[in-house]
Amino acid sequence: MMANILVNKSVSLLEITLNRPDNGNALSLELIEELNQTLEKYHNDREIKLVTITGQGDKFFIAGGDIKELAEVRSESDIETMIELGRKTLDTIRYYPVPVIALINGYALGGGAELAMACDYRLAIEKASVGFVHSTLNITTAWGGIIDLIYLLGHTKALFTLIEGKKIKAKEAKTLGLIDSVSDDIDSAYSSIESIKKTFEKCNTDVIRSNKTIINESKRLFHKNLKTAESVEFKKTWGSKEHWNALEVLLSELPS
Repeated sequence: MMANILVNKSVSLLEITLNRPDNGNALSLELIEELNQTLEKYHNDREIKLVTITGQGDKFFIAGGDIKELAEVRSESDIETMIELGRKTLDTIRYYPVPVIALINGYALGGGAELAMACDYRLAIEKASVGFVHSTLNITTAWGGIIDLIYLLGHTKALFTLIEGKKIKAKEAKTLGLIDSVSDDIDSAYSSIESIKKTFEKCNTDVIRSNKTIINESKRLFHKNLKTAESVEFKKTWGSKEHWNALEVLLSELPS
């Protein structure tokens, strides 16, 4: 029994819900590990042709990393562990053997935006927002987010998205290229997923997996060249006094 994950498997669809609504479905290290374990459990299940990941509740897809927990990540080894755990889980999503859809039901911020970009397809409801808000905390991405942004948007749009650090509403995010489709509300979003599922059900499992394998190799090559540079720059910014000052301000604003 996972404490932070809800799983529903139908014949061809694996639905994963991050279940920390009181904490904005924030990515604690425990949740990150549970998500990885869940995905690994079904990795070789050949009935599954599609995976969806969403957040519990109607406000947050994922609020980002767990701020209270991250405030304790100060030593070199703790920072390395945080990078490795998050990167391992997002890599599991990136290179999953079947397509993964992020159903963005609310705010996708920081690490939550990175997780959404690691998916193959992003479907958002109209009121949702995506925010690479790392710059507001004076840090860079840790889990492949900048690399995925370059892959999706190109250098210029990726750079400005990261520097601006703003929350981008779903329709604007679609125009930019962060999101693939926008639904009016959660019910219509699920209808869209049902339509995608029916299309996938008509396709042979081997064909789905073979196509995904080739896509995954493309992404792996891209990440391989940039992964070390991302980690180096993240460690620099995470250890800066500007980051810790910004984090202290954010912590002071949280309810006790």
